[in-house]
Amino acid sequence: MRATRKTRALLFGLSLAFAAGCSDDGGAKPKDAGVDAASGPPDAACFENPQTHAEIINACTNAQKVYKKPTLPLLNQDGTLPQLPP
Repeated sequence: MRATRKTRALLFGLSLAFAAGCSDDGGAKPKDAGVDAASGPPDAACFENPQTHAEIINACTNAQKVYKKPTLPLLNQDGTLPQLPP
């Protein structure tokens, strides 16, 4: 059975996609960005110009902080839940 032109083009495109996914970095881990020891680590309380998902969820806002201290009456003194009924 002979491959059609579309099938050959598809297989060629897939092989290029797989080849592009392979890297030649030898498994090297990325290095951390340098931090100036004199000024200390960057303030990670919030991000002024968020670019990544982690930065977006930790972006600076003017929202009011809400501290939740729920009342859980079923908890025992040691923080465990009571036994389930039979």
